[in-house]
Amino acid sequence: MSITSSNAEGMTSQLTRPLNSLITLCLTRLSRRNETLGPPPSHVSHHDIRVPVRNGQTSAGDHIKTLFDCDLPTDKENETFVKCLEKAQLQGPGIRFVVIGSENYVGKWLNGGRRGHGLNYKCFAQQFVSSPVGPGQRNFFEQTLLLGEVQYDDITKQLNDMAHAEGIEQTNIKYGENKVYDRMVEEASIRCQRRLANIVRCIARCSLRPICISGGNEDILGLGYGVHLGRTIARGTPSNLTLGNFDCHGDYKNLEERGAHSGNGFSFLNTIGILKKYAVLGLTPYENRESMMEHLISTNCWYRYLDDISLIGAPNRPSLYESLLDMIKALDAEDDEVPGLCVDLDVTEDLMTVSCPATLGFTRAQVHELVQEFTRYNKPFFLLLAEGMPDPMIPLTEGINRTLGKYQAGLVACFLRNCISVPHI
Repeated sequence: MSITSSNAEGMTSQLTRPLNSLITLCLTRLSRRNETLGPPPSHVSHHDIRVPVRNGQTSAGDHIKTLFDCDLPTDKENETFVKCLEKAQLQGPGIRFVVIGSENYVGKWLNGGRRGHGLNYKCFAQQFVSSPVGPGQRNFFEQTLLLGEVQYDDITKQLNDMAHAEGIEQTNIKYGENKVYDRMVEEASIRCQRRLANIVRCIARCSLRPICISGGNEDILGLGYGVHLGRTIARGTPSNLTLGNFDCHGDYKNLEERGAHSGNGFSFLNTIGILKKYAVLGLTPYENRESMMEHLISTNCWYRYLDDISLIGAPNRPSLYESLLDMIKALDAEDDEVPGLCVDLDVTEDLMTVSCPATLGFTRAQVHELVQEFTRYNKPFFLLLAEGMPDPMIPLTEGINRTLGKYQAGLVACFLRNCISVPHI
């Protein structure tokens, strides 16, 4: 499909111009066995997570690695960061997976979603490191690096400063009410995705598998573009993407409006020419516009509505497992393609701690099994968990926030367990 809008052309050119060489991360540091942590180097932004102590058992955090375990980079340059990742690969059983957090409100605001409060990665990380280690699980936790969270504070601060200079009140503003502000946010969203892509490029270049805990589905753009660049460098040949998505929304809106946002990340990847196959399972017919579905069909993407799947064994519709196999068949990747998986948490019915809660969807157990079987068959190189949004009025380790954190931690552990037998790429 060709995009003729000058706005769309401008957005794609902004994304694909050469990335800078700086890494901007808030690193995760683990406090194990009640140890007292001293101050980190002055140039390092970080947050601490305490690994719980339980008599007679170990937690995932006792085995998961951080960059603090592998010698920190002495500066923020890409090459130093890459060398640090390469060193981590050589320690112990070696690192194969890198978990990274990413959350900014601009992409969700552009798509009309709730902004969130920047708490999703911390909510996940606390439950992930607290997970008990069962039989056969120590191996994949030892091969996992809990990196940290991408920082966007300077981008959002600049956006706020420009809005203030223009006299724009941001509290209740909606897209379309102020064209100057709309363009500011569109440009900020592209900058956020370029920053994520820069970090992921370094990870994928080292043949490490990125796992992104995201506040919005727009991060598939930065994640996918970074994987494409990193694998192309590592392989020496162009590495395009085949992506599966469990989602009640297609997230394939046209690029001619609203910039890069949580509703058009996949179509953005298609427009810049690196998405070769896309399949989405679990769409609800009441939440996907006709124009978006026409766009999805016109680019030969595979999809299946929730209404077209039998969850109770009805004979006139395919089962959920049969639908999954059809999805995997549609995504059959060539040797030069990199497979990936996205799970939009709003595909889970009655999960209220997401940016766009759905009343129809899959159960948590069904989503867990979908991830398990998709990973076993498709062998994705990377994973995106998107749209988690903890309630800021409740402590992150309690109530519905604890449920959200454990749910995401369980999906990541499922991905790790089923990827561990996949050889290095």
